[in-house]
Amino acid sequence: MARILDIAKRVHDHTWKLDPIVRSLIDTDFYKLLMLQMIWKMHPHVDATFSLINRKTSVHLADEIDIGELRAQLDHARTLTLSKKERIWLAGNSFYGRRQIFEPEFLDWFANFRLPDYELSSRNGQFELHFHGRWCETTMWEIPALAIIN
Repeated sequence: MARILDIAKRVHDHTWKLDPIVRSLIDTDFYKLLMLQMIWKMHPHVDATFSLINRKTSVHLADEIDIGELRAQLDHARTLTLSKKERIWLAGNSFYGRRQIFEPEFLDWFANFRLPDYELSSRNGQFELHFHGRWCETTMWEIPALAIIN
């Protein structure tokens, strides 16, 4: 007899250390992957800083979100790598009517990619979140950082 999973009970009684918000590097806007390939190819040595800024200053995110939990989510995102299945999917699919839109050399690089380190602090009820490094590395923080802090 099949056992019915009670999702609400599982969530309430959860025993996992972290329920990751971001579970894959390709859980992003598709244009971000296309831009990443262009940046990687055309500007591989350009340094960049990406900063996440809460424009709604009346919402004090640092008073609402536990900084330890935020760090745990950001740290988890840094452990993600492209899986073999994800690489095969990116290499084998047609996008916008074009086959092999991602170059094999780019996919080789992306297969070993990890999100760079971050700087996180809070001031006046707001988080200050910065990412420094090569443009082709920091650009990939945009969507995961927004998903995590949102």
